[in-house]
Formats: sequence, C-alpha cells, structure tokens
Amino acid sequence: MKSNLKSTLYIIFLYWYVHIKDEQKWATVNAETPNLRNGWSIKNGALHNGENNLNGKYADYLNDTVEGNSKMDAIEEGLSGQSEEAVVEAQQEEAADSQSEDEKAAKKAAEEAQEFATQATQEATQAVEDAEKAAGEAKQFATQAEEEAAKAPKEITENSEKIKKAVQEATDAREEAENASGEAKTAKGEADAAANEAKTNKESAEKQKELAQTAQEKAEKAKGAATNAQKAKVKAQIALEITKAEVAVAEAEKAKKDAAEAKTEAQNAFNKAKTEAANVDVSKVKALKDAEEEVKNASAAETKVKTEATSAKQAAEAAEKAKTEEIEEYLKTATQEATKAVASAKTAKEEAEKAQNAMKKAQIALEGTKAEVSKELAEKEVRAAEVAKDEAKAASDKVTSENKPLNKALMASNRAKEAFGKAEKYADTAKKAAEKAKEAKTVEEAKEESTKANDAEKNAKNERIKAELAAEVAKVEVVKDEAEKESKAAMDAHQQAEAVKTASGAEKAKEKAKIEAENAKGHLKKAEELAKEVSKAEYKVEEGSVSDAKNNVLEAQKAANAAKSAKDLAVKAASVATDILKAENAKNEAKQAKDDALKAKTEAEKYAGESKAVKATEAATKAAKAADTATDNATKAEKEAADAVTEANADPDEIPNKEEKVKEKANQAAAFSEEVKKAKNEALIEAEVAKAEAAKEEAKKAHIAADKAKEEAEKAAQTAQLSEVTEAKGKAENMATLAKTNAGTAEKEAQEANESANSIRDKAKKEITEEVKKKIEEIKGKAENASKAAKEAKKAQTKAEIAAAVAKAAVAKDVAKKAQSAADDAKNKADQAAKTVESKAKGEAASAAAKAKEYAKTAEDAADEVLLKAKDAEEEVKNNWDNQQKKTDITSKVNHVKEKTSQSIDAAKEAKKAKDLAEIALNVSQQRKQQKMKQKRQSNQQRNQKGKLNLRRRTRKLQKRMK
Repeated sequence: MKSNLKSTLYIIFLYWYVHIKDEQKWATVNAETPNLRNGWSIKNGALHNGENNLNGKYADYLNDTVEGNSKMDAIEEGLSGQSEEAVVEAQQEEAADSQSEDEKAAKKAAEEAQEFATQATQEATQAVEDAEKAAGEAKQFATQAEEEAAKAPKEITENSEKIKKAVQEATDAREEAENASGEAKTAKGEADAAANEAKTNKESAEKQKELAQTAQEKAEKAKGAATNAQKAKVKAQIALEITKAEVAVAEAEKAKKDAAEAKTEAQNAFNKAKTEAANVDVSKVKALKDAEEEVKNASAAETKVKTEATSAKQAAEAAEKAKTEEIEEYLKTATQEATKAVASAKTAKEEAEKAQNAMKKAQIALEGTKAEVSKELAEKEVRAAEVAKDEAKAASDKVTSENKPLNKALMASNRAKEAFGKAEKYADTAKKAAEKAKEAKTVEEAKEESTKANDAEKNAKNERIKAELAAEVAKVEVVKDEAEKESKAAMDAHQQAEAVKTASGAEKAKEKAKIEAENAKGHLKKAEELAKEVSKAEYKVEEGSVSDAKNNVLEAQKAANAAKSAKDLAVKAASVATDILKAENAKNEAKQAKDDALKAKTEAEKYAGESKAVKATEAATKAAKAADTATDNATKAEKEAADAVTEANADPDEIPNKEEKVKEKANQAAAFSEEVKKAKNEALIEAEVAKAEAAKEEAKKAHIAADKAKEEAEKAAQTAQLSEVTEAKGKAENMATLAKTNAGTAEKEAQEANESANSIRDKAKKEITEEVKKKIEEIKGKAENASKAAKEAKKAQTKAEIAAAVAKAAVAKDVAKKAQSAADDAKNKADQAAKTVESKAKGEAASAAAKAKEYAKTAEDAADEVLLKAKDAEEEVKNNWDNQQKKTDITSKVNHVKEKTSQSIDAAKEAKKAKDLAEIALNVSQQRKQQKMKQKRQSNQQRNQKGKLNLRRRTRKLQKRMK
C-alpha cells in the first residue's frame, strides 16, 4: 500500500515538475544529461564500500539545489516513510504554487514536445542501463551473500537461520532488482514508442505534447523501475553485509569453538605429557614445561577469542537492529557493524589460530615429551638390560659344573650382553629422535620423531626383556647347578652313610640319609623342569615372559633350597652314621691302643725280667702304669661309643636332631681313644727303652761270654798244639772282638734311646703329634739297633763258643788219646811186673787200660762229631741267625756241638781216670815187686800218693775245663 502510494506521489510530482517548472526543468535536465548518461549523480558523497546511496541517485530531481523545489523535503520525507498526510499537504502546497504558471507551460509544451520526447527516450535508456546495472550489482551482492554464507562454518548452527534469512533477503532483493530492471526495459520500450510517434505525428502540438508526455511518463516509469532496482540492490547489499556479519559471528563462534578445542587439546596434550612424564624423572623432561606454557598461551588466546566472538555477535545484532526506513542509513550502519563483526571475527580467528598454534606447540611439546620420555625409558631399559647382563655374567661365573650347565649359562650371558648392546643402540636412536623432536616445527615432524623414539624405546624394551630373560636363564642354570650339587652332596651323604657297613647302630641314620637323598633328587628334577620353562620363555619376548621366568626362577630356587635342606638332613644323617662309625672306630682304636699298651707293658716286663737291668725295670714299671691308664680310658671310650649307638637308635625323622648328641658321644669316645693312644705311646716309649736296655745288657753278657769262650779256646790251644785248635782259637778271638764291638753299639744305641725318650716323655703324655710319632720311631730305631747289636753280639758269642767247643773237643780227643796210651803203657808195665810178682794189679791195670781205650774212643768220636757239626752250626748261624723259624734249629745244633764237646771232655776225663787207675795198678804191682826193698817201696808209695794227689788235682782241673 505504502509502496503504491509512494509511486503515485512520485508520478504526481514528476507531472507537476514537467508542466509547471518546465523551463527550469529542461535546463536542469540539459545540464545534468551527461550525468544521466554516465550514471547517477553522486552529490551526497561516496557510499560505503564504493557504492552510491539512494540520495546520490536522481539528485537533480530530488534535492533542493533546483529553484522552486523548496517543498521537496516534505515529499522526500513521505518517500522516506513519513506519514501520508504530510505528503498530501506538501502536494497541495505545491499545486497551489504552480497554478499561476500553467498557461506558460502549456504554450511551451507544444514547441518543446519533440525535445521532451527525445529527452524521455534518453532518460528511459539511461534508466534501463541503471536498472540493469543495479540488477547486476544486486545479483553480485546476492552471489557474494551466498558465497559468504558458504564460508560459514558448517559446524556452527546457532545463527545458520539468520544467515539463510540474510541470503534469502539478498536473493529476494536480486529478484526484485531483476524485476525492476524488466519493468524499466518495458517502460523504455513504451517510452521509445511514444517518442517515435511524437516525432512523426505533426497534427497538433497538443497531440505531440501528449505523446511526449506519454513518453515522459514511460521514461519516468522506467526511472522509477531503475530506482526500485537501485533500492533492491541496496537491499541486496544490506543483506550481504548482514550475511557477512552473521558469517563473521559464525566464524567467531567457530574460532571460539576452535580456541576452546585448541585449549582443551593443549590441556589434553599437557595432561598426556604429564602422564607420560610421570613414568620418568619429570625434571629431565624439558618439553613438559613447554607444553605447560602453551596451555597458558592457548588459554589466553581462548579468552580473547571469547571476547571477540561476543563483540562480533553484538555487532551482528546491532546490524540487525539498525534497520530503518532510511535505507542508506541502514546500509551505512549495517556496513559499519558488519565491518566490526568481520574485524572481531578476524581477530577471533587470529586468536583462535594462536590458540591452535599453541595447541600445535603443545602437541609438539607432547610429542617432544613422549620422545624425551621414550629416551629416558629407553635409557632406563638400557640400565635394566645392563643389570640383567651383569646378573647373567655373575650367574655364569657361579656355574662350576662342566659341559651343559656351564655352556647354557655362558650362552645366556652372551645373549644378555648382545641384547644390552642393541638396547644401547636403540637408546641412542631414541636420544637422537628426542633431540630432533625438540627442534620440530610441525606436529607431524614431532610425531615422526616421537614415533621413532617410541619405536626405539619399544625395541630397547624388547632387548631389555631379552636380556632379562637371558639373565633368568643364566640364573636358573645356576640354581639348577646348585640343586645338582645339593642332590649330589645328598647322594654322597647317602653313600657315605651306606659306607658305614661295620658300625652297628647306624641303620636308622642310613635310612634317613637315603630318604633325604631321594628328596633332594626330586627337588633337582623340579628345578630342571622349571629351568626348561625359563628357557622356553625366551621364545616369547614380552613382559609377562619375564615375570613368568622370574617366578619360575624363584620356584627353582625354592626347589634348590629344598634340595639343600634335604641335603643338610642327609648330611646330618650321614654325620650321625659317620659319628657312630667314628665312635666305634674310637672304641676299636682305643682297644687296639690298649692292647698295644698292654703288649708294650708285657714286652717291657719281659725285657726287664730277662735283663734284670735297672733302667729296663724302671721302664717296665712306667709302661705298666701307662698300660693301666690306657685300659681305663679304653673302657670309657667303649662306654661313650655304646651311648652314641643308643642315641642313634631313634625314628629316622628324629635322626637329624640326634646329630649333636651322637657327635658329642663320638667325640668323647674319640677323646678317650686319644688318651688311650697317648698312654700307648708312653708304654711304647718305655717298652723300647726297656728293649734297648735289655739289648744293651744282653750284648754285654754276650761280650762277656764271648770273651770267656775266647779264653777257653786260648787255654785249649795252650794245652794242645793242634792246628784245628789254633784255628778255633783264632775264630773265638775274632768273635770275642766282634761281640765287644756290638756290645759297645748296643750300649750307645740304648743310651741314645734313653735320651730320646727323656726328650719326648712329657709331650707324649699331653698330645699326639708328628714329633711324638717321629720320636717314638726314632726310639724304636735306637732300640732296634741296640737289639740288632745285641743279636750280633750274641751271634758272635755263639760263634766264639762253637770255636771254643771245637778247640776243647780237639784237646779232649788228644788228652783222651794220651790217656789211653798212658793206660796201655801202665798195663804193659803192670804185665811185666806181674810176671815176677803175682798180683791183682795186673788185672786192674788191664781193666783200666781197656776203659781208657773206651773213653778215648768216645772222646775221639765226640770230638770228631763236634768238628763235623760245628761247621754245620756255623753255617746255620751265619746264614739263618735272624730267621726266627731257624732259631730253634740253630740252638739245637749249637747245643748239640756243646753237648758233644762236653761228652768228649767227659770221655777224656774218664780216659785219664782209667789211665790213672792203670798207673795205680802198675804201682801196686811194682810195690809188691819191690816189697823187699822197703825204702824203695816207701818211695814208690810216696810217689804214688803224690801221683794221686796230682791225679786228683789234674782230674779236678780237667773236669773244670770240661765244664
């Protein structure tokens, strides 16, 4: 309604303007024609964004620069949306003012109709051009609005309807401009037709004027359409500005959203960085501080974005609210507010970009943190791998078993070492990647380096796992080796217990040792199975494998510990068995030592009894005392051994608990046994001293006897100058000398034996040492040397006595022969004497001679056997003197020689007696023969008496020698 009214009023105004102010109007039109041809006049200044506002269009017609238009303000106000009453009032005033000029205008109209028609055509043409231009610009504005709307972020939907509405208004304005342009073209065509007719129609001026007026009307219509097009263009421009403003709001909102997201992402990046850094020493992660700083930057940018978004929204709202009837003012305000909104949106986007940059930096810092953490973790993995390597090396060094266990542990150690080396390389890669991540300019670069560091860290982790798994293999091999050792030790203990075969009372201990050896073997088997599981874990490189391997190693260690416990029990049981054996051995050793002491005592007493030597007797007394001590302690040792067996006769499970008591009893038995041994040593020392002293005494006696034999041989040699006697005498003398030498040796050795005994007696009572043992051996040696010397002295004595026997037998034989010869001579003389004097003396002499011959034969035979047997005896003495089995034979042969010697001597004595008897008989015969001669007879008697005395004397001497 208002629009139609405006158009009507505008047409009325144009009508009055043409007909009433005709001259001035045309003059003005002519003056303004260039402007009409070249576009609308721009009298009110340039429009915003380089566009002309409506007040600049048709200025020649609508402003007050033309005289007579002082009332146009009221019309303009009406056209600008003021009340219709004001417009009517203005028209009435204008009409009143123009009535006086109607006649002038009418006159001139006919003359100027042609010119007006031409001008109308030009104006219509210009109006069409302007309308088309406005429509084109409106179309551009609408297109720009669509383009601007297309720029609006799709994710922002809060003001999407406003944007759509603004775009629609721009589209509607474009359509309106296009319609107005069409109307202008139509009006132009009509104007052109009227003008052409006015030029050709010459009937009357009035008709021409009407046609010109018609053309003018159509031209005005075209101009009105151009004005509408211009308005539509402005509307489109306003819609464009509002679209820009709303798009700016959307962009600001998006910037706000982006900033918030950027801040959130930055915060998330920082939080993630903190989480990542929590895995290591935070002080070493520089990128974390960078991330924190970027969160602050993003937060500050977000705050600014929020402010600018609010400003943009307020500007858009102001642009919306600035809508007035004054379209140019509306455009100006809308443009200004839109510019503000766009500026705020731009600032918001810039701040959002800062936030996003901060986010990117935070994300870069996050990647840097990841890289640094990966580097630290990789280095941590290296340290852990190094620990594993060292553990594996230490473990392999512990393995002492040969072949398989050692090889496995050593190879595992080498694998751990190799994994450690690789982990070091990966850690170096992570370090380099972390350094590059610090210098990264984009998130992608940082991520790339972070990924490298992370991959390197993972690889280092894998190598650490490999190293740890290898270390566990080495450890489990050590544990297995320990279990093997413990099992072997348990088996050894079992065998040790089983080896105690002779000891009675060790059965329970042996049974317990066997049980625990089997237990240890079972634990070893478990350790071996677990070791296999640990080895298998190496084929699955993951963290769980390490924990599984560690658990298996712990279980294997438990098995090894159990094997050790079993071994300890087996060892205790074996110890009990061994101590039982020890106690029994101590008892037996004590018994043996006691027996040795008693034997030493017996020997000492024997030596003392045989020799009667004072020192031998003293030694025998000491030996007896030592033997008593040995006997007492042997009894105690036997009791302790029996007590040990009683303790060991328990339930097998209780056997290990009996170890200390059994050991105590065994040790006590051993201690008593040691005392027995000490006493035995004392007895041995004294027995050897007694032996040495007895040997010395025996050698001394042998020497004396040998000297006596020598003297007898020498005396025999004096009695008869016979070669065999001389030879025997030489032997006797040599043997006497040898006996003397050996007696000296025996004396010397006996003295040294005493000295050695004196030097060791006190120590032998207190301890059993090598020194004591050596001294005893030394004393034994001395005693043995003395004994040997005594034996040699005795041997020399025996040889001397054999030689003496030979000498005496030879002498006895010779004496017997001489006695026989003397007896025979006495008998013959007696026979001669008996021829003159009958007497019994002859018979007695014959009988005596016969006896002398008989005894002489006996002496000769005995002497001959002595000579024969003496050689045999000498050979036996020479060759078999030290042979105890030949001792009796030698003694028998020597005694036989001595007996035959005595027999020969006795026979010689008897032969001599017979000779004496024969001589006595001879004397008797002669006395009778010389009875007559008393003096002679008395003389014979005295001689006979003297002879008897001599014979008795000689007989006694001979008997003495024969003995």
